[in-house]
This record gives sequence, C-alpha cells and structure tokens, in this order.
Amino acid sequence: MRIIGGKLKGKRIKTLPKRDDTKLLRPTTDRVKESVFSILNNYLEGTTFLDLFAGSGNVGIEALSRGAGKVIFVENDKRFCNLIKENLKKLGIEKDRYEVICDDYVKALKKLAKRGMVFDFIYADPPYEKGFYTRIVNMVKNLGLLDRDGLLILEEPKKHPFLPEDEKWIVERRGYGTTLVTFVNFHPEEEENV
Repeated sequence: MRIIGGKLKGKRIKTLPKRDDTKLLRPTTDRVKESVFSILNNYLEGTTFLDLFAGSGNVGIEALSRGAGKVIFVENDKRFCNLIKENLKKLGIEKDRYEVICDDYVKALKKLAKRGMVFDFIYADPPYEKGFYTRIVNMVKNLGLLDRDGLLILEEPKKHPFLPEDEKWIVERRGYGTTLVTFVNFHPEEEENV
C-alpha cells in the first residue's frame, strides 16, 4: 500500500499479511482515497483529523502527508495498532502530530469527548456488515466531536447505504465501484442562510 499524495507521496505503508483472521480488513482503495483527498486537499493544512477504524493507518497517514496538523487513529485490534505505530515511526512523522488509541470505537469516542476534542474531519470506515453507521453518526453528533464546519466522512457499501436521522445532514454522496462515500455535516441550514 502506498501514500498517493503530499510530502510522503510514493512511500509504502506496511500491512499485515492476509490471513483468515484479517479477512474482514478492507483497506480503502487508492481510487477512493484519491477522490476523497482531492476534495479535502485545500482544507487539510493544520486540521485535526480522526481516522476511525484505522486498520493499517492508511487514511490517517495520507492526511498527515497532505498537511493535517494532528491525526488520531482509533483501532481496536492490537496488531493493527502496533502496525500503525511502526508505519508512523518508519515514515519519520513527529510524535506530537499523531496519537494511536487502541480501543473499541465507542469507548474511544467517549474518551475523546471527555478530553474536549473537536475534529475538522472524521473518517469512518467500519466493517460493512456490522451496521455501526447510525451509532457512529449519533455519537459524533451528540458528543460534539465535529467542528461546526467539519465533515464526517463515511465509507460504506453502495448496496446498503446509511440513512441518517436527517437527510439534510448529507452534504454529498459519491460512488466508486461497490463503495459509497458519504459526507455529513450537522449544520447545513447555517450554510444555507449565509
């Protein structure tokens, strides 16, 4: 897996070998990553970015490469947490620009809220079949983890798209093969009144 843009463009990210117990890992494809980051690219400099269900750290490392000020990686599998740390160290990324939280996403989001963390971008790529989307959206909204102008970006299966409580929250949806990327903001009415 490689970094496709920014200061670290072309560098490789290590992943775990594919085995039966890692078959649920579905890394974000280069096509999806390139498309998402071409949308975010002019807005990333100095931002806070949360990579939820981080896996190998692919998306969060891409954000760091493109200028994000701080990225927090959340992953509950210790093997992947260690892999993220190894990748960040190998790439020479300063320790004050990232944090790796090895915990369940629910506990991690609650801990981040207690610390008063607010993110410009939250990228969530949970296992498709687990149905975590509604809970993720509700927790991010109710815990106040997203900046007013921030975006929650959900990578989901095109066959079974997430349906939010309020359709106005969906800023945009883009399809890439079998993947759907949904951009969510909780204050769209404020933007309309500007």
